[in-house]
Amino acid sequence: MLKEACFSLGKITKLHGYKGSVILHIDSSTPEYFKDLESVLLEIGTELVPFFFAERGKLNGKKLVVRFEDMRPEDAPRIVGSAAYLPKEMLPAPKEGYYDKAIIGFGAVNNGEHIGNIVDVIENVAQNLFLIEHGNQNYLVPAVEAFIQTINHEEKIIYLELPEGLLDL
Repeated sequence: MLKEACFSLGKITKLHGYKGSVILHIDSSTPEYFKDLESVLLEIGTELVPFFFAERGKLNGKKLVVRFEDMRPEDAPRIVGSAAYLPKEMLPAPKEGYYDKAIIGFGAVNNGEHIGNIVDVIENVAQNLFLIEHGNQNYLVPAVEAFIQTINHEEKIIYLELPEGLLDL
């Protein structure tokens, strides 16, 4: 599967125990949407390789303990640090107020003017940030309700009303 057809789910952060289990850190503000996965695509070199779960523990915050089918305990250290992906069609149906990976690729319109496309949602302690790219220009916009007028999921556009000067920072 091509990486362009996928979204970043997170990564394998460390080993868990001695039987070949690993910690899958889910990089989402709504990790519970992904707690019942049966498989993930791991980036091995330049390829996305499917790995199927033999066992899956309970979701603890953003951490999911998993053991993969056909993986010997001595092979598990090789996948630590691997990025995990899922096909874009596995994104949960976006809801109003859902400012997560589901809106990556949406166009961003500020006060009627197209200002670029959302290329990432960066999780931050205070609030998430939209990374909006327009040509060679990048903007970081706080993902707060006060700035968001509407989200049109059919047209994949988010309508913003940003304070004057915010994009100049």
